[in-house]
Amino acid sequence: MKTQRGFTLIEVVMAFALLAVGMGIAMQIAIGAMRQTRNAAEFTEASLYAQSLVDTLGVAERLEPRQESGEFGGRYRWELTVEPYEVQPVASSSGAGTDGMAQAQTMPTVEMLRLELVVSWERGRNTHEARYVTLRAMTPQPL
Repeated sequence: MKTQRGFTLIEVVMAFALLAVGMGIAMQIAIGAMRQTRNAAEFTEASLYAQSLVDTLGVAERLEPRQESGEFGGRYRWELTVEPYEVQPVASSSGAGTDGMAQAQTMPTVEMLRLELVVSWERGRNTHEARYVTLRAMTPQPL
């Protein structure tokens, strides 16, 4: 009598179980990648809106300390804070004084403003936000 060769029922069931586990893991990886792609796209869009807003500040009017808020495209909300920023004067030594010691001269200070822009948006039940901070030199008063 010849014995038949092939897979047993248990081997077939185990192969399908391993395939199902592998496919489940692959689906979780794909879902995570899609979530990360969506996060990156939202942060990129928020960054582009923020860049365009910051680029226009101080162009048409003198930049002054203030607080403002608004919306970009109906989805992104922004809050802008413009406040004075203290720059520490830099002391440099030049020449010797009457007692032979170097005299410290203070360099002129530059008036700076600190701009902080917070862009936030909703996705599901979560609120996401991106915070941008930069410094700008104050423009001189027009004559």
